[in-house]
Order: sequence, then structure tokens, then C-alpha cells
Amino acid sequence: MTELASLHGQTPLSAPPRGPLPHDSHVLAGINRILQEALRASTEEELGQLCLAVAEDLTGAAFSFFGERRDSHDRLDHIAISERGWAAYAGDDPDFSQRQLPNGMKIHGIFGQVILQDRSMIVNDPANHPDRVGTPEGHPMLRNFLGVPLRRDGETFAMFALGNHPTGFTERERAIAEELAPAIVQALLRKRAEVASRASQRRLLSLIEGIPQLVWTAMRDGQWTWVSPQWVAMTGLSVEESLGHGWLAAVHPDDRDAARRFWNGAGEHGELAMEGRLRHGQTGRYRWFKTRATPVRDDHGTIVEWFGTSTDIDTLRRLRERQETLVAELQHRVRNILTIVRSIFTRTVESGGPIDEISDHFRGRLDSLARTQVVATQTRSGRVDLENLIRDELLGVGAIEDDRLSIEGPDISLPADTAETMGLAIHELTTNALKYGALRHPAGRLSIAWAIELKSNSECELIVKWDETGVPAMPVPPVRQGFGTELIREALPYGLGARTRLEFRGGGVLCVITLPWAADDADALNRSTEG
Repeated sequence: MTELASLHGQTPLSAPPRGPLPHDSHVLAGINRILQEALRASTEEELGQLCLAVAEDLTGAAFSFFGERRDSHDRLDHIAISERGWAAYAGDDPDFSQRQLPNGMKIHGIFGQVILQDRSMIVNDPANHPDRVGTPEGHPMLRNFLGVPLRRDGETFAMFALGNHPTGFTERERAIAEELAPAIVQALLRKRAEVASRASQRRLLSLIEGIPQLVWTAMRDGQWTWVSPQWVAMTGLSVEESLGHGWLAAVHPDDRDAARRFWNGAGEHGELAMEGRLRHGQTGRYRWFKTRATPVRDDHGTIVEWFGTSTDIDTLRRLRERQETLVAELQHRVRNILTIVRSIFTRTVESGGPIDEISDHFRGRLDSLARTQVVATQTRSGRVDLENLIRDELLGVGAIEDDRLSIEGPDISLPADTAETMGLAIHELTTNALKYGALRHPAGRLSIAWAIELKSNSECELIVKWDETGVPAMPVPPVRQGFGTELIREALPYGLGARTRLEFRGGGVLCVITLPWAADDADALNRSTEG
């Protein structure tokens, strides 16, 4: 148990002369000592020991204790026992020898009458008092007793008791104790309010430090008066650097005017909100934050300060921007696909032939387009692997890879719009090879290869080559240009800026498609090839 530091090194108050009690300097000094030094007490027990020491000095008591009635009203918990009381104990109770305050004492006996009768009592012959219950072994013999109730809101909630005056307690000691009682109550309640306030502040600070938001307070004109540790950690600005208008140093230069305007209507609005960028102290990168400020008002409704939070919305904002981009891309792709479908339908119908043949062609082309869309939507980038695109088209028409088929080239991923048109071109070439060319005849051979080539002007090209050989019959070039021929010779150059070469030669079809290729994609390809 911590000893009462404020009692050490002080001269005890000398007891005033016995007789009628004037409001003399001794009692007033005792009251002042309780009220002033109580502010320095760190615990209720330390405060209680101070109050008891003052009461003992003024009344001449040998020891004392200070107790509070429990909510159950039939038990008393000790707030403090005086230093003289601890010293006077001569028993072997381990709790008492370790200065553990006894709690849960039943309210009875002489001291119990002070609370039960709600009045101060002097008992100078306790051995013969009808309510005497004795004292535990080791406790000092009680030769006389003075008990005083402590009242809060007109009700007795506690008491303090003094024991063993050298010549017995008189009305003068009773009056001194009753004069001290209001000061003791005031000091105790003040200490409890102070402890509760500190605990509340600790809880609030723990709560603030545990949330992800940056927290701050400000005056009506936007001058900050406090910032949380999260603000310091995020911006790199110290508390001192952030106070006043120093916080503006963390705001993006383009957002500072908006941040100043943020406070223009602070007196008229109930809440302020804005989005702006704050600089990350370690990386120097700016992140988007949503800032809100709520007014704190006095009893008259006047705004006295603002409580604000700044929430990191950078990831959310970028996701929102990404979503808007994706929606725009989706709308574009839907319109593009509908255009392609319309064109496929028109050119398929215009090619003529039996309705079953037209239906088969149209279904096959739609299936090819659908396969490309499925692959494109399965990757976050929306790109399509060229080799997978080719193999899917071959499998789509039942072409199985064997020694007649050769597919070779580096890893290439095509943008979705490029893959749509390229997929249709591969589909048309595959269908033609299955009906008339290398995929129909056992002696036919099909080689599909692609590569990236660097041009002399540092530009790159993707070259895809479809080469059929071993077709026994001499192919006859089509009399009129069909959908596949038009797609390769006209749509690819028009839509993708490609150069195309399509030849119906003896032994099979040769098709070479040359596409412009971004240098960044070529660099990535080289790195992956080297690795």
C-alpha cells in the first residue's frame, strides 16, 4: 500500500485549545489542506489518509478510518485507514499486515449506529455501550470513539471514525469533525470526478487511436487545435507543425483553395464535407481522403469547436474510376460486338445458298465470337492468348492436333477487340481448310506460326502466317469474294491497321497477317523469352 507522501515532511496541525469552537485558523487551515492537497492525491485511499491525518491532528485522536456504504446498504467498504491506524495493529492477520483494506464489513456495533441513525456520535465508554460488538484480535483496544456521517444529496453514504482521544472526546471534537465533513465529501467527489474524467479521456484516446481515420479538432476559422497520432503517421507532420493552419502543408496544392473554402460557411452549416488529396509523409504520394467536420456546441447552441475526421478513400476512388472505365469499355464492346454480329449476319445471308448452310455458317461464326468473349472476360486484363485462340478455333470445328498440324510461336496476348477480328479470321481459314484444304485431305499439312519483328524505324510488327501444303487438287480461286475473304482483305486492314496477304495457290491456302505491335508489348515479350 502506498504511503501518503503529502504527510511526510509536514508539521502536524496542533490541536486547538479545548472549549467552545470558534472558526479559528486551525480548523480553516485543516479544511484548506484537505481541499488543496487532495488535488495531488493519486488515489482515493491516498486522499482518505490525508483527510484522516488532518482530523487526527485537529481532534487529538490516536487512529481513524474512512468507510463507504455499499449499494446493498448493509455493508461497509474501507476507503482508507490512517497511518496511525496501520501502525497500531498488533495482530497476525496476513491481509491487514499487508495493508489490504478490509471490505464488506457488516454495518452494526457502535460505528454502525452512526450510519443507521444518520448522526454523529461520541462514545467515551465503549466497553459498556449496548451496541458494543468488540474488536478483532490484534486491533487496538477502543477506549473512546467519535463517528461522523458523510452526506451527499442529503443522504448518508459514508462515515469517518476517530478513536482513543487521551482524555475522551468532547463536543468540541465533534464540532471540529463535523466542520471537516463537508470538505471531505467535496474532496472525495472531486477526486472521483477527476479519476472518471481521466479514465474517460483514456478510453476516448484509445478509441481514437484505434480507428483508421485521421482525427483532429479545429476552431471556427479552420485553425486546428489537436491532431491524432494517425494524422502524424500519415502526413509526417508533427503535432506542432499541424496546428493552426499548418495542416495545409499536407494538402495537395490544387486542393488547398477548396480546403480553405471548406471553412467559409463553418458558422452556418451543421456539417462540412469535402474530398481532397493528402501527401503521404514517407512516400510523398498523394492519396484521396474524405474529410468531414461536425460542430461541438455549448449549452446555447453556439459552435465552440469542430471535430473532424479524414478517411482514406484512395482505393475506393480508384476502384470507382476503374468501374466507370470498365462500364465505358463494356458499352463500347457491346456496341462493337453488335456491329460485328450484324455484319456477320448480313454477309452470311448475302453469300447465298441453302438456308441450312447459311444457318451453319452463321452459327459457327457466332460460336467463334463467343469463344473469344469467354476467354477475354476470364482475365483481369481482358486480353486473349493467341495460341489458345488458334487452338480453340481448331477444336471448335473438330480439328485434332496430329503430325499434319504445326502450331508455333512465342507467348502473345491480344487486346479483346483485336482478338475478336483475329478469331473470326482464324475461324474462316479453319472452316475453309476443313472443307477444301489441308484439314480435309490426309496428305495435307497445316503450319501456323507467328513472331514479333522489329522494323528499321524501331517499330514492331506481329506477323501471323497460315500455310497449307499437300492439298492434291488444284484449288480454284472463288468466283466471288465471300465473308472470310472480305474479312481478311478488307476488315482487318480497316479495323486493325493490318497488312494482309491471301493466296489460293496449288497445294493450299497461304495467309499472312501483319499487325502493328506496341513496343512495350515487344519488350515484355523479349524479357519473358530471355527468362
